[in-house]
This record gives sequence, C-alpha cells and structure tokens, in this order.
Amino acid sequence: MYRVKNRVHCIFCFVLSAVVLSGLGAQPAADVRAFRAMSAEVRSRWVQQLPFETLDSAAFLAQYRPLLAVAEEKGDHLTRWRLRYHYFQQRRKLQLPEATTFALLTELEATALENGLDVEHAVALHYRTFEYYNAGKTAHEQHYVAILDGFARLEALGFERFADYNVARLLYHSGRFMYELEDFEKALEFFFVAERFLQPGDRGMQTSFLVLNHIQSIYQRQQAYDKGIEYAQKILALAQNSSSDTPEHQRWHREWQGIAYIDIAAMLVGQGKFAEGEPFADKGYALVKADDASGFQTEFDALLVLVPTKLELGKMEQAAGLLQRLAEIHRAVGGQDYFYFKNIRLFEAFAQYHEMKGDYAAAVRYANLARPLQDSLNRRNDARTLEKIQQRMAAEKHAAQLQLVEGEKQFQQLLRNAAILIMLLVGALAIGNYNRLQYKRRQALLELEAANRELAHFTQSLREKAELAENLRAEIERLSKSGERSEYLEQLTRSTILTEADWTEFRSIFEKVHPEFIAGQRAQYPDLTQAELRYLVLEQLQLSTHEMANMLGVSDGTIRQTRMRMKRKTGV
Repeated sequence: MYRVKNRVHCIFCFVLSAVVLSGLGAQPAADVRAFRAMSAEVRSRWVQQLPFETLDSAAFLAQYRPLLAVAEEKGDHLTRWRLRYHYFQQRRKLQLPEATTFALLTELEATALENGLDVEHAVALHYRTFEYYNAGKTAHEQHYVAILDGFARLEALGFERFADYNVARLLYHSGRFMYELEDFEKALEFFFVAERFLQPGDRGMQTSFLVLNHIQSIYQRQQAYDKGIEYAQKILALAQNSSSDTPEHQRWHREWQGIAYIDIAAMLVGQGKFAEGEPFADKGYALVKADDASGFQTEFDALLVLVPTKLELGKMEQAAGLLQRLAEIHRAVGGQDYFYFKNIRLFEAFAQYHEMKGDYAAAVRYANLARPLQDSLNRRNDARTLEKIQQRMAAEKHAAQLQLVEGEKQFQQLLRNAAILIMLLVGALAIGNYNRLQYKRRQALLELEAANRELAHFTQSLREKAELAENLRAEIERLSKSGERSEYLEQLTRSTILTEADWTEFRSIFEKVHPEFIAGQRAQYPDLTQAELRYLVLEQLQLSTHEMANMLGVSDGTIRQTRMRMKRKTGV
C-alpha cells in the first residue's frame, strides 16, 4: 500500500549517484570545442541527454559553466534555457536559497516567453506553481486551480512534446496532489496520462514505479482489488525486467518486487483468499526482510499481512515465529510515529494468536491495547476525511468562481465585440447607403445634363430647320415673283417641320429635363388639344412666336391665336 512505499522516494537520491558521467569530466576542454561546433539543434538535444543528475555539485558546475558560456556566445536561446533548467534541477545539491530559486524560475518563464518556447514556458510555469505552493506562498485553492490550468496547457500543446522534460514526472506531481486531496477521480486522470509516457531505463524508473504504485493504491483503497492486483503485477514485472549493474539499483528493484508481492497478498487476503495470498506474502517477505533498522518499516508492514494469513490458514508455529519477529522490530523502533497506529494491527495479530491458543486473558489484554488506538485512529480518520472534503469543496468552489468570473469576462468581451461589430455594420451600411445615394445623385445629374444637352441640341436643330424653312419661303416668294417657283419648293412649303416622329423624339427628350411638366398640364387641363400641348411645351422653352410658328409649320398669327385661346382657357 501507499504508506508502505513512502520511504522509497528517498532511495532514488543515492541510487542514481552510482552512474558515472563518462567523457565529460575527463576532457572538458575537448567537449567544449565539440559543443561549440555543433548546430543549435544538435547542441540543445545533446544538453538534454546529459545525465547531470548523477554529478555532485562541484562536478556539475565544472561542466555547466563552460557550456552555458558557449550557449550565450552563440545566442542559442533553447540550449541556454535547458542549461538553466538543469541548474534549477540541481537546486538542492547546490543549496540554492529560496529567493534564488524563485528568481531562476521567473527567469526561465520570461526567457521562454520572449523567445516563443511554448513547451519550455509551460514547464517553467509547472515548477513555479509547485515551488511557490511548497513554500507556502500559494493558497490551497489557488494551487488546485493552477494544477487544472497546467494540465489543460500541456494537453493543448500536446503531451508528446514534453518528452524531453519527463512529462510523466510532471503529471505525477499533479496527480500526487490530487491523491493527497483524496480527489481520486482527478488523480487517476493525471496518472493514466502519465502511464502512457513512462520512460524505460534508470532515469525514468523512479517515476514509473511511483505512477503505477499510486494507481494501484487508489484501486486498493476503493477495494477494486482486481484492478489493484493488475497494477501491482505491472510493478512486479517492471522490477523483474529492469536490469542494473549497481548494487543500489539491484536492491531497489528487489524491494519493489517485495512490495508488489505483499500488496497482491494483501488484496487477496482482503477478499478472503488466504490460501492464494500466502505464497505472494511469503515471496514478498523474503525479498524485504531487513538486515538493519533502515529496512524495518517495510518488513514490519509485510509481517502485518503475512501473520494474519498464517493464522487464518491455521499455521500456528509459523505465525508464532513471525510474531516474535514483529515484537523484536517493535521493541527496536516501535516508538517512532510511523508505527503508532500500525500497532493496532500488531495487537490484533497477538490477540488472534492467543485466542486461537486458548489463552483468552492474553487475547483480551492485547485487544484492550488495540481498542483505544483504534478509537483514536477512527477519530483522526474522520477528522482527516472531513478536512479533505472541506479542502476539495473549497478548491472546487474557488475554481467555479474563477470560471464564473472568466465566463463573465468572456461574456462582457463578447458583448463589447458584438457592439463594436454592430457599430461597424451600421457604419458600413450608412457609408454604403450614402455612397449609393451619391452615386444615384451623380447619375441623375449626369442624365439631366445629357438630357439638357440633347434637348438644347434638338431645339437648336428645330430652330435651324425653321430658319431653313424661312429662307426657303423667302426664296419661293422671290422665285414666284420671278416666275421660277419649282414643284420641289412647293412641296416643301406644304410640309410641317415638326412631324409626329419629331414630336415623339422631342417629347422624350423634353420629359427627361422636365419630367412632371406634360403630366401636370394634362392633370390641370384635361381638355388640352395636342396642338395646345405642343404650344405649352414650346412656351416652357421660352421660344419666340416666330420660332414656335417655324417649328410647328404654322403662321405667326396661328401662334398668337393659340396663345389667346390658352389665356382664356387657363386664365394665365
């Protein structure tokens, strides 16, 4: 179970230190020359693959400083960012003050943002979120929201793009927070994604074990034993198939195998399958049995599974020897906080053993020792459960409030955008309508000017025809007096200058210039004759009596008679 594996976190600190960083320490000058000659892409990839975590602080700085100088000399922003990131990862070995660590994270975030390094910016934000929270500078509710935002950011960019920064480890950080908050649904969401990106080899081994272990622990706590056993078997397979030449790694893998066997046994026993659980418990105990006090915690937990299994199967002699070992460990380190509530199961195991032996007084004595501890544990668990529920509710409420505020901001922004859009549309329509009216006005003016020119041209043409007719009449009179009048001239004098075709064409042009005149005259004087209407049209053009007579092919007297008749009819 999870508490059984808590101490495994610290094992990793000295396990990786056994790996030797070959080449870099032996010839730093040659490495720097080769580093300078690399392309920016190769240089940044090479830096990310260096096992800096295996070096002590002095060796790390000896390699870090010349490489950083080359990156700055070349203006290689990504390589420089990665070197500074490794410097941050060494913060504990370098014993960086808290203020320096925060300043470094701010620098990483700003550098990534300035140079368009989206993935690196997200990584810097992730670590800044957790460093500030662990330092007590961020409220619990704010950290909850920041984790959700960080997960969404990684998902949007694509989890696979974070392979260089151990995306499984980033997600493990977030999942562990949700696990401790007992928000198992969210924790599993993060852990399942992390499981997809677990890296083989020693550098990713710690994260692999921890991710799988947390998933198994959630299922075990939820009593989903089949799924829990499935993940315990994954841990077992990972530990068995991981080879290493260092004694530390071999010990580490052996302990994880033992833990996996014990957890499988515990889940089988939890289902009442004692016979099936016994061989797993035996194997697990054999692997974790401690030689010194450093391994007592794991061995103690293994015995708490193995002893009840032996008792349930009636193997009293084996149970007696194991109980004796439990008592020895309890006498050696039982006063530590780790063992305080675990003593409940210790006393219960002794009570069960003595009851099966018929020593009821001893059984009652041990049961009485377990009872107050159990009551205290129940009260603590109730308080802890209530605290976790309150924390989750506060975090979810804070997230909901932020979402509501953000939604309100988006809604207000949407309203502003809509108002601006409407204003732009109205403006565009107004401008379009104005331009359309201006165009129509210009077209009407052009058409009116053209009609005026055409009417003037046509009127001038009629005047010229009238003048020609006048000249012809004069010529006819002269020829008549001289006896030379021709038949052609006789026919021309009998013809009218303004024919029906001329009138139709003339009227069409006139109405373009004066569109309402003819209709208005007809409406005002319905009994107008065609000749009177033509007279009024010519009068509107302000022609003289003689010009009208010539254009209509009549005498000046006819025009004067028509004028007198129109005065009587219209009173004008």
